[in-house]
This record gives sequence, structure tokens and C-alpha cells, in this order.
Amino acid sequence: MCCNFTKVKETKNGILIYMNNCKKFQLSFNNLHFSLDIIELETFKDFLRKVDISYWENEYENSIYNKKIPIPTLQKNFIILIDRYELFELLSLLDFDTEKKGFLTYKDFDNNINFN
Repeated sequence: MCCNFTKVKETKNGILIYMNNCKKFQLSFNNLHFSLDIIELETFKDFLRKVDISYWENEYENSIYNKKIPIPTLQKNFIILIDRYELFELLSLLDFDTEKKGFLTYKDFDNNINFN
């Protein structure tokens, strides 16, 4: 990782930084880490925006896993599973090109927050 970077956005479980020298984004979310150029980042955002949460939660309602929303990868034996709250947080993290759209983050509060 080059040392010349800009922190674009941060949430409770993730951070998005821009690597100025190599012109790539580094996205870390929970235990996942992605290195994306701008086209890949925009494609990923578009994909996440189109996810039908209700469909996937109904499709896997009897699954043994708590996380029901699959994110496919190019590796056919690897699928990322997230829940609806992680999807919302991931979209919030990736929504950095516009002004706030009415959503609050934990940084909007001055006092300490207890995340129970």
C-alpha cells in the first residue's frame, strides 16, 4: 500500500480510502478488503443498490446462516454473505460523491454511543 492516501469515508465497520499514487480505492469492511479502480467501485455500488433485500431474505429464510444476502464473486466457490444492516452500511460507506441524503451516522452525535 502506498503511503500517499486520502481517507474518503469511514463507518463503524469500514473505511474507504483513495490511493493517490496508484489511483485505486481500498475498501475495508468487517473482515473483507477490496482494491478497486473507479470503474470497479461504481459497478460494485450499482450492484449493491439493485439488491432486492426482501427477495433474498425470503429465499433463504430457512437457512442456517443469519446473513441472507449473497454477493457473488468471480471465484465460483466463494460467496460473500451479508445482512440488510451491513448492506445499508456498505452503501452508506460507498456513497461519498454526494452530500448527505438524510441518513445519520454514528459520527453525527457528539456524545458517546453504546452499540449494544
